[in-house]
Amino acid sequence: MSLPGQLPQVEALQVDQTKVQDYLLNLTHKEGGSKAKYFRNRGFQPEEWQVMAEALRQHGVTQPVTEMSESRHGRKYTVECVIQTPDGKNPCILTGWIQEGGKPPRLVTAHPNS
Repeated sequence: MSLPGQLPQVEALQVDQTKVQDYLLNLTHKEGGSKAKYFRNRGFQPEEWQVMAEALRQHGVTQPVTEMSESRHGRKYTVECVIQTPDGKNPCILTGWIQEGGKPPRLVTAHPNS
């Protein structure tokens, strides 16, 4: 299976409020705490979660798919590199997306590319 250049249905990518506020920006989340520290240090804040959601959407639109696989949940995609951040440092990150059936891809995770 060859990699697409970008995610499918980029005009409708889904980034849920709970994924951003309760996971990616939650310092006390068991698995997301270290990610929250990283993203907060880049200027993203839970009370302005929409800023991060839009940056993640734009990441999915503008950056290339670097991995793709099939799972019982749907088609999984990894997108990597530059995300626009409030602090202007615009680091390279990885985002994980899943496409279930014909639905638009939904963000499942994001983390520093290290």
